[in-house]
Amino acid sequence: MILAQAFQRFVLDLDGVVWTGDEPVPGAPETIRSLRDAGKRLAFVTNNSSQTPESYAKKLADVGAQGEESEIVTSADAVARLMESRIPALRGRAAYVIGGPGLLERVAGVGVRISDGADPTECSIVVVGWDVNLTFDKLRIATLAIRAGATFVASNTDATYPTPEGLWPGSGAIVAALRTSTAVEPMVAGKPQPLMLEVAQERVGGTPALMIGDRIDTDVAAAQAVGWPSALVFTGATGVPELAIATVWPDFVLRRLSDVLADLPHPQLRGATGPDLPAIAQLLHDGGLPAGAARERVARTVVAQADRNLIATASWEPAGDAAFLRSVAVAPEVRGMGTGLLVSAAALRQIAREGIRDVYLVANDDDAEAFFARCGFHPIAREELPSAVSAHKQITRECPSTATVMRLVLPLG
Repeated sequence: MILAQAFQRFVLDLDGVVWTGDEPVPGAPETIRSLRDAGKRLAFVTNNSSQTPESYAKKLADVGAQGEESEIVTSADAVARLMESRIPALRGRAAYVIGGPGLLERVAGVGVRISDGADPTECSIVVVGWDVNLTFDKLRIATLAIRAGATFVASNTDATYPTPEGLWPGSGAIVAALRTSTAVEPMVAGKPQPLMLEVAQERVGGTPALMIGDRIDTDVAAAQAVGWPSALVFTGATGVPELAIATVWPDFVLRRLSDVLADLPHPQLRGATGPDLPAIAQLLHDGGLPAGAARERVARTVVAQADRNLIATASWEPAGDAAFLRSVAVAPEVRGMGTGLLVSAAALRQIAREGIRDVYLVANDDDAEAFFARCGFHPIAREELPSAVSAHKQITRECPSTATVMRLVLPLG
């Protein structure tokens, strides 16, 4: 299926989808131009409230994607809508804002007076967004105001912000500090709350759009809240481990935004059953893997099915309090299309549901090691293995001593 042909309207997250920091995600600007050339309706949504729509439109132009201010929806827009709908008698009230110019502009636009915080007790509203210039003094003022009774509004609660060097603390980290210091829960405006997508639908019009984001807990959850289909990309905050423990799953999983232009399988994932064993054995054989124990592991095996054909499989085995990920195989015709990442995440999901967080595997060659590194695994010295893992048959009998043992600790759900 080519998603660019299947949908007429696309709503794209920005950070982690179109760019990371100031660097465009490879292929993203060209993909956006192709969607425009095909007459698709586009909107861009971001939980980052720090910048104005004008600056985001300029950034889209700078990376070669183009964009209009009217296409940009930030969590500051959602804050403004939330304040107007849920906080009575706004006009003239004093608000203290932690955040950038985009948030300040939209909060002022609803008629409140922006306070400098000299007297925290005069502030009846505290609005918090992402602020790279956060100081203790800002937290002090906000804490005093909230504890004095100010309404606490958060643009979003994203724990992290994706950058080229890794994940930085996000707005949610600031919100968490204030939640701790005040024992007050904020009203949250941004994703996963539906306000932003409601605004975005007004911009693109018509039927539900395909929401494309890099976060399960915000982008995918927001899409499900408004009944939209969703696609997750692996170029931002979410990787295979986070997908494995997610309570909701997207309709589509993509390696990057440019995959919407490609004819890719979007398989159904399910647990294996006895009738699947011949197809599983063929997949393992084609991948150079032994199939002898497939029947024993069928209850701990997942398969990916597309057009009634099995195109990938993965299984696992317990090893004391840990688990081994095993027998990951993808049909030759769909290798390199992201199906291996997806079926690995599905097997890890089974493992996580058993309450197991410590997962091991053995990579027999450099290609396997590189693939599983993309899944979040890291090499580990054999002398560091727990006894139940080092005594497992895959370590002691089935794999050569030169093979690389790798480990993944699944994040807490």
